[in-house]
Amino acid sequence: MALVSYYPDVFTNIVAGILVIGFGILVGNIFSVIAKKVLQSFEIERILQEIGVRFPLESFVSSLLKYAIYIGGLILGLAFLGLEKILLYIVLFIILGLLITFILLSLKDFIPNFFAGLIIYMKSKLRTGDIVEIDTIEGKVIHTDMLEAKIRTTDGDVVVMPNILILRSTIIKKKK
Repeated sequence: MALVSYYPDVFTNIVAGILVIGFGILVGNIFSVIAKKVLQSFEIERILQEIGVRFPLESFVSSLLKYAIYIGGLILGLAFLGLEKILLYIVLFIILGLLITFILLSLKDFIPNFFAGLIIYMKSKLRTGDIVEIDTIEGKVIHTDMLEAKIRTTDGDVVVMPNILILRSTIIKKKK
């Protein structure tokens, strides 16, 4: 007996899955070209450059559309093989990992400044109204919080210093 007669559904599903994935790639390429041509006809990049924004919007949107259709075709093709659940879990873990990475990178300056602010506050190193010299900056502290301190210099400029920089510097308190 032939292998195909034992597993006709498996063979059919494999062929259908491969065809759907290939069709997804073809449709993704076609729609990518169409989207780029439509955006070029509206001259969006030229308009953006006139207002000072340099961003390759046409290429970005066409690539985004192409890869979205690729992923849709891949998921649909793997559905014929019964693997869509595994793929969706993998995609969800990747998205979750990227989200966690994005959040951690966005907080990379916040966390050290917050803890430095706690240390500065607990040790009473800096208070509003103090006249200080920190590195090359000399002036009166007009505001402190958990992330930064604002110092008005003798010239009248306001310098915003992150707490981590203050904590790492030598602070000289002047007499009023």
